[in-house]
This record gives sequence, structure tokens and C-alpha cells, in this order.
Amino acid sequence: MKYIIGTGYVNRPDLLYRAVHSVKPCWKHAVIIDNSESEFFRREPFFSERLTVYEPPVPLRYPQMMNLMQKWGKEKGCDVILFFHSDAEVHPGTVEQFLSELETMKAEGRKWGVAFTNYDVLVAYNMEAVREVGQWDTVFYDYHADIDYYRRLQLAGYEIVYTSLGVTHCNGGSNTSKSDTYRRYLFENVTFAYFHTYYQIKWGGPIGGEVYTLPFNRFPLNPDHIR
Repeated sequence: MKYIIGTGYVNRPDLLYRAVHSVKPCWKHAVIIDNSESEFFRREPFFSERLTVYEPPVPLRYPQMMNLMQKWGKEKGCDVILFFHSDAEVHPGTVEQFLSELETMKAEGRKWGVAFTNYDVLVAYNMEAVREVGQWDTVFYDYHADIDYYRRLQLAGYEIVYTSLGVTHCNGGSNTSKSDTYRRYLFENVTFAYFHTYYQIKWGGPIGGEVYTLPFNRFPLNPDHIR
């Protein structure tokens, strides 16, 4: 099974070290997308000596990172793409077990779209489903983007798989915003409400109360098919 695994980095290098060490079995397949603007990786060779570090022209939002991962997955002929949060700590043996379960689903011809561990703190996407459902909606910033994509996968007939494999989200997660007063203010007081409203307009209701089975009740699930 061919795969790549990636994460995005903004701040908290201490947590990134822990996250990267916890996925050591995947290092030769791994890439860090540097969204920090701090040139941290140029000063710290530990990461670039062990896995790939990609510095985009400008920092990327979460859905933009996922679209980039999709693009790389297609170019490399991957069967799956994996993503882990930079504040994750994957338990010993989880990576190997997760990959084994993905291999089994592939061999069985199972129609799955996304596979969770501790939700999407470490997550895998089936490239067959990705090709059908298309790119992430880049109008979203973070939280609502994943809910939107998982809904599209389900509406396209792809299963969401819950493995419950061991992964810790350090400090309860959201460490990027917790460690940056400005980012936290924007998330809690500005952007969350904005994207919540956009989600309701797109799906005819809030998360869990959606009405539409097509985006805006008219467009295809795959935005690439809009003409």
C-alpha cells in the first residue's frame, strides 16, 4: 500500500518533537508543511534530516493543506493519505496497527472514505474516495472544514471508519490557537460564528441538522464538477 503522511506546523516546537517521534515508523513517507513564518526548520535540522519539510510560498489554512496532500497523493499514486496533528502523540504500536487495518480494508475492497483513530488527530483518507469527492472547501478555515468534507464522503456512499486506536491530543488539542492570543481571539470571537453560518447556508442547517444532500441544494458534491 502506497501512502504519504503529513502534518502542518505553526508553533509549539516542543509538541511537534513529540508528535514526530511518535510516528517514527512512517518517517520515510512523512512531510511537515511549515506554516510558521519563523524559519524554525532552517535553524533546526533535526526534522529535515529525517523527513521532508515543505515551506509553502505563504502559510496555508487547514483545508488548503489537505488539498495539497491530495495533490501529492495523486502525483505519487498513493492508495491513502494520512494526516496527524502537530500536537498529537501516537501511542506505541498504533501506527503499525492503523496501517495494517488500512491494508485489510484495501484487500477486502471495502468502500471507505475516512478512517479515524482518536477522531482525526491521526486520520487516513482513501484516495479512491478523494478522487470522487474532490477537494476540500477552502472557504472554511478549520473546524467546519472537516465536518463538511466528512459529510460529502458519506453522501457519496463512503463509510466513515472508527478504529479507536490510541492517540493522545496533547492538552486537549487546539494548541496552535491556545499558544497565540490573537489566533485564539479570532477563533473564539470571530471566525467560528462566521463559518458556522456559512455551513448552515451550504447544507440547509447546522451540524447534525443538515437538510440538503447537495451543497447549497444545487451543486455536485465534487466542486471540480461545477461548470
